[in-house]
Amino acid sequence: MADSELDKDVTALKKELAKLQADVKKLSDDGAKTAKQAAGTVQEATSAAIERLEEEVRRSLEAQKRTASAAVRSGEDAVKSVQDTIQERPLVSAAATLGIGVVLGMLIARRS
Repeated sequence: MADSELDKDVTALKKELAKLQADVKKLSDDGAKTAKQAAGTVQEATSAAIERLEEEVRRSLEAQKRTASAAVRSGEDAVKSVQDTIQERPLVSAAATLGIGVVLGMLIARRS
């Protein structure tokens, strides 16, 4: 009789062990599935962030190009204006340049 109860206990333990193994496998599979889903979500979020960053960089570069072009045009216009003034009034331009040179020379000599 003792052997029969021992056999029943061993059989019950085997069933419980099999159930425990199945539960552990299910948890492992669920963990792997969750990890894959999390990795996919992270990858999607990263891709979206990179796309937004690239778009922002493109916009910034375009704005900088427009600003640089406007600065170049403004500089070219200023040079053209100075050239026109010098051609129209060469003596006045030379006198103004001489005056500016004298003032700068006095300022530099004063600091030394």
